[in-house]
Amino acid sequence: MRVTIDNSGGYVLDQAEAIGELLHDSALLTETKVQGAPTIKTFRSFVGSLLWIARCTRPDIAFAVHKATRQTHQPRLHDLKLAKRIARYLKRTQDYKLRMEPAKHLDIKIQLEAYSDADFAAEKSDRKSFTGSIIRLNGMPVSWTSKKQGGVSLSTMEAEFVAASEQARELLGFREMLNEIGKPPALPMYIDVRTKFVCDFARRGIILSQYVRPKQQLADHLTKALDAVKLAALCEMIGLDKDGMS
Repeated sequence: MRVTIDNSGGYVLDQAEAIGELLHDSALLTETKVQGAPTIKTFRSFVGSLLWIARCTRPDIAFAVHKATRQTHQPRLHDLKLAKRIARYLKRTQDYKLRMEPAKHLDIKIQLEAYSDADFAAEKSDRKSFTGSIIRLNGMPVSWTSKKQGGVSLSTMEAEFVAASEQARELLGFREMLNEIGKPPALPMYIDVRTKFVCDFARRGIILSQYVRPKQQLADHLTKALDAVKLAALCEMIGLDKDGMS
C-alpha cells in the first residue's frame, strides 16, 4: 500500500502498484475453465490478494470479493468469472485513492459516523441475510465490512437490527480506542440505518439511530451488487476516486 502526503497535509492511500502486479502476474486471468488443483491454488492466491486490497483501500469491491471467497475450497466456473469481472473493474479503477483529511486544529471534536445496511434473505442456499457497514471518522472511511449474517433473520427489520447491533459493538470499540489516546468522540455517535428501531444504547444516549435515504446509504454497495453508475456515485460519496477527493 502506498501512502503519500498532499499539499494540504492530508494522507492519500492507494494500491495501484499492487493491483497492477496482481493483474500482470496472475495466471488465473488466462484460465477458461476450472481444471482441478492448479486452478484451485491459483484461485485461492488471487482471491486472497483481492481480499487484502478490499480490506485496505477498496471498500467498493468488498461485496464482490466476499462472494468470491465462499468457494475457495472448490471454485466453480461462476466463481472464476466473478474473479475476472473484479479484475476488469480494478483495471479500470486502478488509480482510485482514499484521502485522509488533516485536522484543521488539535482541539477539533472527533465525530464517529456509521452506516449500516442489510439485504434480507439474500443468500438463496440458506436464506441468510447480508450485512454491510462502513464507519467514518470526521467524514473519512476508517472501517468497512461486507459479510453474511450468522443466523437466519425472519424479517427485514430483524436483519437490519442484527446489522445495526453488530455495528454498534464496533463503534464502541472505536470509542474506547479514541478514549485511550485522549481523543474521546463527541456524543452521541450516529448509526445510519434504513429502519428506525429502539435499542438500549439509544435509550442511554450513547448512539443515535437515524433513517437514511437509499441514495445516501453508504453501505448499500456492501450488501448487494450495484450498476456502474450507482457504484461510481457511492465511491465519490465515501471519498474514493482517482484524486482521492470526496
